[in-house]
Amino acid sequence: MYIWGSGIFVNDDALDWIYDLKENGSKSRVESALGVILKNRADVLEISDCRIALVAAEVIAAMNGNPNPDLPEELEEWIGDEILNDEYLRIKAVNVVKNILNGSGSPKLTSTNDFNNEKKQPLQDLLNRLEI
Repeated sequence: MYIWGSGIFVNDDALDWIYDLKENGSKSRVESALGVILKNRADVLEISDCRIALVAAEVIAAMNGNPNPDLPEELEEWIGDEILNDEYLRIKAVNVVKNILNGSGSPKLTSTNDFNNEKKQPLQDLLNRLEI
């Protein structure tokens, strides 16, 4: 897998999931992506699962009126004018981002170059937009 940027949307896992969501997705697919992180212990989180869950959290933020300025066009089209006032999903997304940010000493997260301090800033921004 080729990693080519530090933003949430600039990796192959995220882009593949976005295109799949646009073609075949539903809100339950977004919720499922978040659930993968919440059901696993922090020491077994996979980077690809984290990347996908972060995009799902971005979808929730956008649907709650706080979109990322770099939200891909495919997600904008998929979301459309739908507004989501689902506090449960918003809190779930907040918990996912916090779990990924904290990493709880997860060797798979903290020992890779994929999750360094440069990449934590977009996550903090996402968390701030979700907590509004």
